[in-house]
Amino acid sequence: MLVRASAGMTRLGAVTLAPLGIDGRHYGVLAVLSELGAVSQQTLADVLAVDRSTMVAFVDELEEMDYVRRGRNPSDRRAYAIELTEAGAKVQREAATLLEGCERHYLDPLTEAERRSLLELLARLVARDLGEA
Repeated sequence: MLVRASAGMTRLGAVTLAPLGIDGRHYGVLAVLSELGAVSQQTLADVLAVDRSTMVAFVDELEEMDYVRRGRNPSDRRAYAIELTEAGAKVQREAATLLEGCERHYLDPLTEAERRSLLELLARLVARDLGEA
C-alpha cells in the first residue's frame, strides 16, 4: 500500500511541478541545497540515495537551468560544492508551496487527525531509515 500511495503522490507531484519545468528529482536536489546549503555532489547523492553518475546528470540539468552552480569546495579542492543560485532558491520556494497544496489535495480523504497520525508515523519510518530512531 505504501508503494501505491507513493506512486499516486509521485504522479500528482509530477503534474504539479511540470509548469515550473522541473520534476521531483530536481526538486529533491533543490530542497536539500535549500536545507543544507552548499554541499558536494557526493553528499547530495548520499542524502537522496542515488548513484553518483545519476547525481551528476541532475546537477548538469539544474546548472543548465541556472538553478545551481558548481564551485570548488574550499575544504576539498578535488571536489565541487553545489549551491543554489538566486533563481534556484526562488523556484525551490515556488515548488515547495505547490507541493504543499498537492499534499493537502492528496490527503483530502483523511480527517485532520488522520493526516497528523499518518505524517507522524511516516516521520518515524523515515527517521528509522536514516538511523535517527
